[in-house]
This record gives sequence, structure tokens and C-alpha cells, in this order.
Amino acid sequence: MKEYKLEFKDISKAFPGVLALDKVSFGIYPGCVHVIMGENGAGKSTLMKIINGVHEKTDGEMLLDGKSVNFKNPGEAEKHGIGMIYQELKYLPDFTVERYLMLGREPGKFGCIKLEASFHRGPKNP
Repeated sequence: MKEYKLEFKDISKAFPGVLALDKVSFGIYPGCVHVIMGENGAGKSTLMKIINGVHEKTDGEMLLDGKSVNFKNPGEAEKHGIGMIYQELKYLPDFTVERYLMLGREPGKFGCIKLEASFHRGPKNP
């Protein structure tokens, strides 16, 4: 059986007057697709923000490759291969999916993206 890439043990998160997560435990296997679903207010976004270092957990343990981790911000999580694309708002309405994925990682000069160089789009019409 595979070992977990990322594991959560009894993760809890309390905000003033609200217990958003109450002892959530599960594991994520490498190379697999995982789905986290539930009703509005179930804590899905809160858990994702803990994973990504936006929120600090109140209790519990998060393990990456078997080692305890506590990311303090999204940059720190990204250094460990964890990134997130948020669902809430579309901040840049003219951006394509590719541009959103490359946001902050633009390979071009002065932050410009050369999509033709970065993504294969197939043959161009003459």
C-alpha cells in the first residue's frame, strides 16, 4: 500500500465563536485525484487555506512525506510543492486558464508571458 504524500491528523480550526473544523483526519496519496466535497460552511475552504498556509490550524498535525509541517504563508507552502487556485472570485476577467496558472511565475521579460513559448497549442494556421 502506498504511503500518504500529505496527511492530516485531527485538524481543528476555531475562529471567534465558530468551530470551523473539528478533528479532520485523512490522507492524500501521490499520483491520485482526491475530491473534498460538502455543503456550504462544511469547512472545505478553511482546510484548503490551512494546507496552503493562509490560516494556521488550532490543533492537530499535518504531515508532508511523513514529516510534520506548518506553513506560515502560501510562499512557504509553494516551496514544498503545494499551491492553490482559489474558487471565490475571478480577479482578472480577461485572463485565460494558462495565464492564471502562470500568474506570479511568468517566464518572460518584465512579467510578460509568451504563451507560444510556454504552452504547446498545436500548429498555427498560415
